[in-house]
Amino acid sequence: MKNRNVDAAPSRDPAHALRLELACKIACFMGSEENRITAIPSLMLARRTAPTAPCAMTYQPSVTVIPQGRKRVDLGRTSFLYDASRFLLTAIDLPVISRVIEASEEVPCLAMSLKLDMPTVREVLSREETQVVEAPSGSPGMATGETTAEFLSACCRLLDLLNTPEDIPFLAGLIQREIIYRILRSAEGARLRAIATLGEQSHSTAKAIAWIRTNYAKPLRVEELAQIAAWVSPPCTIISEPLPL
Repeated sequence: MKNRNVDAAPSRDPAHALRLELACKIACFMGSEENRITAIPSLMLARRTAPTAPCAMTYQPSVTVIPQGRKRVDLGRTSFLYDASRFLLTAIDLPVISRVIEASEEVPCLAMSLKLDMPTVREVLSREETQVVEAPSGSPGMATGETTAEFLSACCRLLDLLNTPEDIPFLAGLIQREIIYRILRSAEGARLRAIATLGEQSHSTAKAIAWIRTNYAKPLRVEELAQIAAWVSPPCTIISEPLPL
């Protein structure tokens, strides 16, 4: 299998070498499969050999790394492109349009996606050494960030545990905490902190979206939803029309 990332020329950049290494690891574990649920909780691998049509789906809080290939995600009128040089961070359940835009039989699009556990994020945030910059006003619950050598190293070590399943119960959680730490220390980590921190408006919005996903087929009580999101006082008017989702 051929691997192509930022460029095909030899590079002394450790991040470039780690992208190649991560792509090789994913390819070895995937074989000819398109999707694989791994023995590590919350970790999924994917492989595509051709561009895909736009597909509507919901992205959960997660980080997705594509060491080979390229994807595009549309969130409303905002588009996010990510590839070997940038990971995709989703900090809240979001309805998106997703598509693979660069993939072939010779150079398939390879991806790993790690679902983020918010209690673990809050645990990492509670440590004094974790410093996060403030999120800009109105920043979305989705962003792309640079795949640094430190971040990619942790991703490679997480995949290595698939070769030693007896180590997963003890080491997987430690490496996932490191990945969360790397994200929180990046410029994009502020949004994740805002979602994970109890009592902030973004967390209330997350609760409201979770309620909608669970109750999408039921009549919508706008004031009930607002109360869940802590937007207004207790309900007084009921709208009986079903939610058009």
